[in-house]
Amino acid sequence: MIATVLWERELHQRGGNSAFVVGPDCVVLHERHTRLVCLERADGAVRWDVPLGTWPRGIALAGDRVLVLPQTPNNLLSCIDLRTGASLWSASTPRWTGNLTVHSDTVVIGGWRGYTPMLGLNLADGRVRWTTPSPVTSVRTLAWAGGVLTGSGCEAVLLDPADGSDLARWRLPDPLAESDATAFVPVGAEKVVAVCKASSLVTFGIGTAGPTRLGSYDPFWAVGHAHGSVWMLRSGGGLLAVDPADGTSLWSVEADRRTVADPLPYADGLLVGDANGGIRRLAPDGRALAGFSLPGRRLDALAAADDSGLFFAAKGTFGSFILIPQTRRPDTSAAGAAAFPVRESTRQDPKETA
Repeated sequence: MIATVLWERELHQRGGNSAFVVGPDCVVLHERHTRLVCLERADGAVRWDVPLGTWPRGIALAGDRVLVLPQTPNNLLSCIDLRTGASLWSASTPRWTGNLTVHSDTVVIGGWRGYTPMLGLNLADGRVRWTTPSPVTSVRTLAWAGGVLTGSGCEAVLLDPADGSDLARWRLPDPLAESDATAFVPVGAEKVVAVCKASSLVTFGIGTAGPTRLGSYDPFWAVGHAHGSVWMLRSGGGLLAVDPADGTSLWSVEADRRTVADPLPYADGLLVGDANGGIRRLAPDGRALAGFSLPGRRLDALAAADDSGLFFAAKGTFGSFILIPQTRRPDTSAAGAAAFPVRESTRQDPKETA
């Protein structure tokens, strides 16, 4: 396959620092340190360009609106019209507010690192619907199963976004990991995998008997779900995929280059990128199907849209690309095979924890 860039835009900052979100017909991203822009997905043309602030802690699409929490000014939540870039409303927030989730007609913010209360705001006008009486600590929140999933320590809580009350509460066998990374990975409409300390994964859900530890694994720095397996990007390099039902290993992939976070579901497999611009297409069982590259670009992130649109953030640029099939002999060279050697599944149980 050949990767062909459709359009590309200068960011004037690192791609990894450019928060972005992909919509049905546009992309909204932070660039030039203090600007928020909306680009047409088809050709990268600028739909609007407005001042914002530095390094957003959160950005989310909600229908024809985009919500943004910049780091500075760090006491303001902005709601912007996705069609025109006009400000619809802004709401003052406690200093150091982080975490941003939209569920139906409610915006839920707060709890980042325990600095602030959690609040629920009306999406239509920014009016505060509810707030916790004091600061709380929350991992990164997730809209899931009819509520907003939050938690800290050994507790996970599903909040009613309408009033902040508990819809469900779970006691986990391991404490949730204390980080700004993904804390909950949905593996179905009513089941989720929690990322916990000691590199462990715990599964729980609506109507289940109770939380269950899937296992403790080699240290990893990113986790996700695709095609029936939970994947982990190992801190030492490569990927491990496990069965979300029992935590056993399905397959693993070694890598000698730094992998870009969040492998993308593509067709019936995955796309996995490295920092040097190389991209590999993997089968559902981890076998390498094809390799290609975005030459001259140091990748920071890959993203996809529901209709198979593909996007990349790289050092100083953001763009859209497509994959074109190419008739050629398989790459059997040592260089081609070294990037992602695949180890067949051994179906070994995960490491046990005391």
